[in-house]
Amino acid sequence: MKVGIIKNSWFERGKEMADEKSQLDLLRDKLTYSRTNCWNLFNSDRIMSFADDYKKILTAGKTEREYAMIAEEMLVANGYQKLPDTGNAYPTSLLQKKYYRSIKGKGVIAFFGGRRPLSEGVNLVASHIDSPRLDIKQNPLYEDSGFAFLDTHYYGGIKTYQWMNIPLALHGKIVRKDGTEVAISIGESALDPVFVISDILPHLARDYKSKTVGEVFKNEALDVIIGSLPIEFNEKEKEAVKLNMLKILHEKYQITEEDFLSAELEIVPRGEALDVGFDRSMILGYGHDDRICAYTSLKALLDMTEPPELSSCVLLLDKEEIGSEGNTGAKTKAIEEFFEDLIAVSGENIRLSKVFAKSACLSADVSAALDPHFKDAFEEKNAPYFHKGIVLSKYTGAGGKSGSSDASAEFVGKIRRLFNEQNVKFQTAELGKVDVGGGGTVAKYFGERGMEVIDAGPALLSMHAPYEICAKDDLYETYRAYSAFLAHHK
Repeated sequence: MKVGIIKNSWFERGKEMADEKSQLDLLRDKLTYSRTNCWNLFNSDRIMSFADDYKKILTAGKTEREYAMIAEEMLVANGYQKLPDTGNAYPTSLLQKKYYRSIKGKGVIAFFGGRRPLSEGVNLVASHIDSPRLDIKQNPLYEDSGFAFLDTHYYGGIKTYQWMNIPLALHGKIVRKDGTEVAISIGESALDPVFVISDILPHLARDYKSKTVGEVFKNEALDVIIGSLPIEFNEKEKEAVKLNMLKILHEKYQITEEDFLSAELEIVPRGEALDVGFDRSMILGYGHDDRICAYTSLKALLDMTEPPELSSCVLLLDKEEIGSEGNTGAKTKAIEEFFEDLIAVSGENIRLSKVFAKSACLSADVSAALDPHFKDAFEEKNAPYFHKGIVLSKYTGAGGKSGSSDASAEFVGKIRRLFNEQNVKFQTAELGKVDVGGGGTVAKYFGERGMEVIDAGPALLSMHAPYEICAKDDLYETYRAYSAFLAHHK
């Protein structure tokens, strides 16, 4: 009898141990959900092809104006039409309607009408198409010690020293005194000259070594060399080099020095986006932040062949790098006007605030990948990694989450379930250790409109440097994530 009891207890205990092991294996699987390498999940040719197309757009659209123009061309080529003025519109169903609107040439809103009415909400993906750069001041041209310079004012968060001694290009628009306009792009062609900001040689930098980076590399000193020859080789002429630059500009573009007052000129890194590594698994390029999200979200919308359940919308916005200010950033009322016109076209009797309250938004912005050279800045359990998929950031901000939008557990749960159902690989992360740094996105501006919102985008190395690095499979997985979200009902 006792032996039987012992045998039975031994058997039951063995079964319990097996069950516990099974549960532990399940827990381990869940804990390692974000560590699957995305590259093993898809056809590498498709990833490479998608990356090649992206590189072309990244190279061609280096300013918000250029990128907005490219986006409009892509929309028109895929059957999108400008949203009509409501005064000339007749109520009609929005099903399968494809509309877009430019935001003053520096942003774009695109809309694909779904099967359900606007009153049930919209799925939005909002990114930005401005990037850190150097803007030319309104009174920029001067001469010093035989060199002609353009004076600049940095835009967004940069490290000053990274912009020195690299080839630079000049992009933008000048509005002449008579109101005519001229587009500028100098430095990208092999036949073009480039521009540069000089640096001090190491032989003479001994006294600088004891100073801080901010003391040595001053933002006010980021002035771009544009020439060194005096007009007609006449060195006696006062400011002869500056005068020669004005002569060249007038001959080529018919502009005068005063025309700089009504110009928007940007200094950006010269060159095309390039593959990185023997395996070509990464891309080096200017402006991944945040045109990688702009491209993948717009491509996801354009590739939708069937109308979604809820209407889908993609926003490409300006001015995020300086707080989403002005009439082209995420705070702009152009977003409200666009949806008010949609409501008018649809004929629905509904308030805009109700549409927004039923809507969901992915704030499409990048995250900072863990860099092995700077591990001290990261908390490794909550840091994003290359090749692990799109990054979900429940909150951003600085310090005690200052300036962030904190996504609800319910909304995070919905996105989690959606990505799991669609086999979209994702990871969660914060932007570095607590109190080490911080940053913001457009998320809070859509949260303030009443939407459920979470930050979602790929991780980058060297974010905000002149040339940033992304992983090609993360690029493709971000596209898949936005595609799944835009086609999702709730």
